[in-house]
Amino acid sequence: MYTTRIGRLFLKAYNDKFEKNYTAKGFFEKVFVPLFFDYPKYMMTAGNSPLENPKLSWEDMIKGKKPFETPEQRKERICKMIKKIESEKADASIAIGYGVTDNTAATTGQITSMALADNKDDIYFSWIGAGLGIGVTGALTILFDNSQLLLDIFEGWKYYRSYLEKNPLMKGNQINTWNGRWIEHRYSWDYEESDPTAGFNPLEPTSNGLLNLLTVSWVDVVLKIARKIPMDNMMGYLYNIGQTNTTIGFIPFKLQDIVRPNQLYEKVFGLPVFLKDRSRISKLYGTAMGLRIACQNGAIGIPAMEPKGLRAFFPTNKGVRKIACKDDEEQRITYKTYLIWILAMLNNEKLWDISCEFAKCLLNYEAGAGKARKDRTNKVNQLLDSVTSKQFIQNLIPIINDEQNIKEYENIGRVVHEMPKDNFPYFNTLIRFQYALLNK
Repeated sequence: MYTTRIGRLFLKAYNDKFEKNYTAKGFFEKVFVPLFFDYPKYMMTAGNSPLENPKLSWEDMIKGKKPFETPEQRKERICKMIKKIESEKADASIAIGYGVTDNTAATTGQITSMALADNKDDIYFSWIGAGLGIGVTGALTILFDNSQLLLDIFEGWKYYRSYLEKNPLMKGNQINTWNGRWIEHRYSWDYEESDPTAGFNPLEPTSNGLLNLLTVSWVDVVLKIARKIPMDNMMGYLYNIGQTNTTIGFIPFKLQDIVRPNQLYEKVFGLPVFLKDRSRISKLYGTAMGLRIACQNGAIGIPAMEPKGLRAFFPTNKGVRKIACKDDEEQRITYKTYLIWILAMLNNEKLWDISCEFAKCLLNYEAGAGKARKDRTNKVNQLLDSVTSKQFIQNLIPIINDEQNIKEYENIGRVVHEMPKDNFPYFNTLIRFQYALLNK
């Protein structure tokens, strides 16, 4: 039923922006249905409703083996849908996101003994709201409750229809996937107001010769939203409607936290480096756990952005994995992304300089050993292999005993002692990456 709320929120914003006075039914009949369903190829599936087109495969229809329905048949189908909405109580056959009346079915839900008002507007709103969902990888759709974002999604509807008409081999019924691709493009740095589809290439060929829309990752689209809409939290409703319905629920997206790693990357390494690396950086973020698992934390923020492979370098009771560096561009970007994500998790920019200076200090300590360098290297390795903050401080003592100027070591000992224990694995890993990169 949340699709109803999103549809209502959108229509108010639409009427205000364009100085219209559409009712839910009026917008559904005059704008939504003509765009979505009054063409041979539909923009979204219509489920079990009368709007659903005949059950023919895309391959058969596009290759001409079976004819599309006629305009007269579509008109009859649309009229039947309006009549059904006006004469029957809302359920999954005429309203998007609603449950079926059979409480044993896989798509059942929201059944109650309470006498709910039979509001026809809610049904129309549910269709409008469903058309505004953002489809992301992992077979999830996100509904965001932000009026400006909804209006920008709506702006892309006409271009989806245009793409369907211009590309005979393009599959239909992918409005949510399109919305994700469109917003990721619409909120890009190089978007051109005068030529909205310039540089927009969302299609890929499939094995059967058709053209399919590429699904956008949640990180790509949410990063773009966070950059475009300056707010801390945006509520998202995550779900999937198919043969069985999946509901993740309401999840806050901490937009300013999500964009923080990119801001730090730019600040630490410079804007030119960030602009050169950003496309590959975004492919790393959010790969450690996936969106569904990240939702278990109750909110989507910096932890959900964790890059895959980083956690293997964290200190554990079983030991610490050695960090090996090589002259490789992909590894350079990956390791930089690891460093920046750790810094974002620590939420203390001062720790960047502290970790870097301490890594230099350790390298100088090793270099000043002469013939005893191996002994000093062993002490440094033992320090970096520390699993807890207490162990780290204990392993720092033998190094301090070898040095005359101990100010840097006292400073790092104080930092480690005062930081929350949960932060130590992140900070120690930050030092180890700094040390490995400088040592290379």
